[in-house]
Amino acid sequence: MERGNTMACGDCQDAISARLDGEDLPGESEQVDVHLERCAGCRAFAGRAAQVTRLTRTRTVEPVPDLVAAVLAAAPAPVRLRRVGAVRLALAAVGIGQFALAVSGVLAGADHHGGVELAGASVVHFSHESSAWNLALAVGFLWVAVSGARTAGLVPVVGSFVGVLAVLSLLDVLGGRVDPSRLLTHGLVVAGFVLLVVPRRISGDGGGGTGRSTAPPGREGARSAWASRRPGRAPDVDSGLAPTARRRAA
Repeated sequence: MERGNTMACGDCQDAISARLDGEDLPGESEQVDVHLERCAGCRAFAGRAAQVTRLTRTRTVEPVPDLVAAVLAAAPAPVRLRRVGAVRLALAAVGIGQFALAVSGVLAGADHHGGVELAGASVVHFSHESSAWNLALAVGFLWVAVSGARTAGLVPVVGSFVGVLAVLSLLDVLGGRVDPSRLLTHGLVVAGFVLLVVPRRISGDGGGGTGRSTAPPGREGARSAWASRRPGRAPDVDSGLAPTARRRAA
């Protein structure tokens, strides 16, 4: 730098980079121009910086994965949403019926006093236990129907109950230990189990009906191809947009 120039070369080069990025400070451009008239080194730097900036901003666009199909596949279709809504409405009706069954069991137990005992419990207590379970089923069905919560945790519980109940009920019918009309009350829990499974088949997202967790075909492959561009690093959307210089704090 020639004597008499008030701007240092380092400050000038920072200002040149900032001007190429459109971040120059007011009044700074005049000082840079004065310095460049007297400093050959900074003029050479300005030429190289301008060339790099042009190459960066006009380089060929790199191919990127087309995620349009994946996004559209993940979005729930209107028909699918309507079907899930209809199933949830039916499940709510089953929940209400299960609640009524629980209340009737409590009222029926209140009409009995004492009676036969089995395993340390009276018929009334067995009725209360059955009513408590029916109420729990009603709450579970209604919760899924109203909130649209996923059914993954409820399906195995209700499914195991329905399976064991079906086997034992069949044995009781064959042994003449139950009135077949009594088995009709079990139809609600069977219907509820079916309605818990159906939304999972329709939406494929665990029963919520949003489709958000559905993994569309090819998305993982696109993600792998995207990440493979820079091994060992997180995918960079466009590294060419990074500033060409960093300004020192004043």
